[in-house]
Amino acid sequence: MSEKVLKIKSDYSTDARLKRWIFLLMPTKFSVILFRKFVDKNRERNSIEAAKFLVDTNNIYPTHFYFLLSKFLRFALALGDVNLPKPYVSEISKSLQETRRNPSKRKDACEKILNATSELSPQQTSAHGWKLVSLALSGLGFIRAGTIARNYCLAAALSEVSSGNASNRTRNLAIKGLLESRRFDEARHLIESQTPSIEAFSSDETYGDYLALLNQRRPDVRIESPVVESAVEGLFSSLVNKKSIALVAPGVIDKEYGQEIDSHDTVFRVKFNGRSAMPDEKYVGRRCDITSHNSDLLTLAKLDKLESSAAISDAPDLKLIVAKKGEFGSIDGVPVRSMHGWPPTFLTTATSGTLLLLETLRFAPEKIKLFGFDFYTNRQIYNQALMATYKSSSNPDGGDSREHSWSGDNFSVHSVARSHISHDLKSDFLLVKNLYELSGLIDGTPEVLEILNLTADEYDARLEEMLGDW
Repeated sequence: MSEKVLKIKSDYSTDARLKRWIFLLMPTKFSVILFRKFVDKNRERNSIEAAKFLVDTNNIYPTHFYFLLSKFLRFALALGDVNLPKPYVSEISKSLQETRRNPSKRKDACEKILNATSELSPQQTSAHGWKLVSLALSGLGFIRAGTIARNYCLAAALSEVSSGNASNRTRNLAIKGLLESRRFDEARHLIESQTPSIEAFSSDETYGDYLALLNQRRPDVRIESPVVESAVEGLFSSLVNKKSIALVAPGVIDKEYGQEIDSHDTVFRVKFNGRSAMPDEKYVGRRCDITSHNSDLLTLAKLDKLESSAAISDAPDLKLIVAKKGEFGSIDGVPVRSMHGWPPTFLTTATSGTLLLLETLRFAPEKIKLFGFDFYTNRQIYNQALMATYKSSSNPDGGDSREHSWSGDNFSVHSVARSHISHDLKSDFLLVKNLYELSGLIDGTPEVLEILNLTADEYDARLEEMLGDW
């Protein structure tokens, strides 16, 4: 019989929220003991679960219950076995309380937390502890301090590997951090020395393919992956191989790129919700040959439970849908293909655009040009047409409408900051930057390239500046 009695989901159902709040409101030590007894006793997995509680911490920041920030943060860190000095954690809590009462203090608070984090050392907690700290700092708006913590995370992971105490998760964390930092020889050596501890598929497909795209030598762990021949695989290959690709993100495009987008051999659109949810075609074009959606939305579409089927019915050019995972066959006559690999982003999963980019690059296109990618440097993360669709829907993107909080017609600032908990946006940026600079396969509009030409530190500063006082 399973030892797990409760299930804590990372969704916004009333049931899941209630369960998380019970743990959050009880005394921290007692709450952690109960969690490990009734939910999951594995300490490493606890740090993954703790990230879900960070989302709740972020969510109460703009509310009248912000005085609970310190309590929520302490529980999340305790669940993740983060052993940092109490004055440091107290400084974070104090800064959050101050900026909540007086947003104009946000810039000073960012500097204060940056300096305090810089005074710590990688040895003060585990690799997965630092991972959680980095997600917490970034998700609460302390972006540059979050980068210090992610650097400590890599250092701690490498130390655990060298001492022989690393789990498979930690080994993979170390490899991904090395790849992100362009320490390719070290990453390759670690991959080869740790196989078969690391899954062979990850070593070859995830890491080997990425290194090959960057014109680096693959690790010497080549496996024979079964060749899957199917109509949907053939269709995807025919639309990508040796073709010019326009990859259009749902971000703001305020220049007239429509004609250029439609002139490509194949047009990909991330989170395409039909022409009715598109800006004026003079800016973004009309065509959509392939789109990608998460599995939650496609499940609803398959069951015919979406409020609107415009994503399919209002898409006359659509030839193929790409799912992040799952088997869907076809939806309303449009075939669905599942992704085969995942980008080696460092701390958490990649965003939809980066997932689709890497999946496309594996099929050897002639060139990919990026449109509308702002890498979350714009507070308005989606164009206004898509934002209007999200706001009017009870299940935007297949999720619950309560996943988003609003400020006028855009997501609120704390909702934008929260994206740094569920996705590793810094790693997204660095992964695409590496591909842009080293693969020779990626181009972009001047607006996209301006961001990709930022240094890592400049990107961090841009994100903090974008979030502003809140």
